[in-house]
Amino acid sequence: MQKSFLAASLLAAFLLAGPGAHAQQTVVKTKTKSSRSKTASSAQPAAGLPTPPPALGGAPVPPPPAGGPGLGGPGMGPGPGAGGPGGPRPLGRDGGQVQALTDVQGTLTGYQALNDEQVYDAFVLRPSGSAAPDTIHFPRHIGQQLTAAAKAGSSVTVTGFRQAGPDGRSRFHFVSLTSGSQTIRNTPPQRPTTPPAEESATVKGTIRELRRGPRGEVHSLVLSDQSVLQLPPRAVEQLADKLTTGASVEASGVLRGTHPGEAMSTTTPVRVVRAETLTLGGNKYLVR
Repeated sequence: MQKSFLAASLLAAFLLAGPGAHAQQTVVKTKTKSSRSKTASSAQPAAGLPTPPPALGGAPVPPPPAGGPGLGGPGMGPGPGAGGPGGPRPLGRDGGQVQALTDVQGTLTGYQALNDEQVYDAFVLRPSGSAAPDTIHFPRHIGQQLTAAAKAGSSVTVTGFRQAGPDGRSRFHFVSLTSGSQTIRNTPPQRPTTPPAEESATVKGTIRELRRGPRGEVHSLVLSDQSVLQLPPRAVEQLADKLTTGASVEASGVLRGTHPGEAMSTTTPVRVVRAETLTLGGNKYLVR
């Protein structure tokens, strides 16, 4: 009887302790699993953020430079300073050329207009001594200054240098002219604040003269009405067999005006037209 009571008590104790022990074991396993999940999730990067590159040799990844990546690097901006790698070179380091100049004293005997527009662009200088006269070319835009400073017959000193031209002939290149207390230098022309408006024009007549360049190439036509029709070299080549004295011509184009600083050799301006359309030998052409 006593043994039966003892066995019943042990069975009851076992049944009561079983669910609690199982619940405790379940809690421990759940906590362990949650801890592992938290550790794994903390190792993953946040959504939308790039994965940082792995450190080399265990060293930490350095932060980007201030101001953004690439500043000061090769090809990305100024280098150590002017003239350094990646920076601008100082002006005049690689360009420019030294040219020996010569002073020629003599008498200016007169001005010449060696162009279609009859604008002064040269003068004849008779050097002191027995040297032959020389033709000195100068930029058109300083013509008014030169003609005002040195008249025909004036004693002048011309500074410049000699160099072969397109025709192979040696030519004296103008740099400056001194007459008395005045010195006129070859300075660049000043750009007008407002570009001059182009004026359209039409010319018609017969070819009276074919004007040629220093190498014998035709560059313009003088018509019977005294107007000058200018053509580009390519057009002259294509129409060479039709450009003959006495041929009838009708053309339209742009009328050339007088530019600032130019001195005219005649009181009556020459009508110079740059051709855009041309009628020659019964055929009409577009000139480009």
